Order: sequence, then structure tokens, then C-alpha cells
Amino acid sequence: MNREIWFEKVLWSYMPCHWKGFALIATFALGTVGAIIFGQMILKSMGISDANEWPLLIMLPAIAWVLAIAKRHT
Repeated sequence: MNREIWFEKVLWSYMPCHWKGFALIATFALGTVGAIIFGQMILKSMGISDANEWPLLIMLPAIAWVLAIAKRHT
């Protein structure tokens, strides 16, 4: 079974060329932003209001996972 092409490699980046590529990026972007907002709300309710670097713990693995999927579907 052949893989579907969702992304095209442009220079050193991957650009979506299929609706599934756009959907993947939108899903991960909205999910990551939602997780960051939810996490900041939880931290603020616990009294930790100065944890501005903690969203990187959510964002970096999400970016790495999307790049791995984009590389697979090139």
C-alpha cells in the first residue's frame, strides 16, 4: 500500500499539499494551544503564576511529532 502525500518539502521545511496535511497542522496547533491554556489555568489555580516557561514542555514534543509525521508523508 502506497503512502499518501500530505506534505511537500520546500527548502528545509514541509508545506501541506493535501487536506489531511492542513487538518493535521490545525489539530495539533489547536490541541497544543488548548493544552497550554489549560495548564496555565491549573498552575494559576495552584498559586504558581510565574511558570511562563512551562508551555515549552508541551510545545516542543508536539512540534517534533508533527515534523516526524510530515517527514513520513512526504
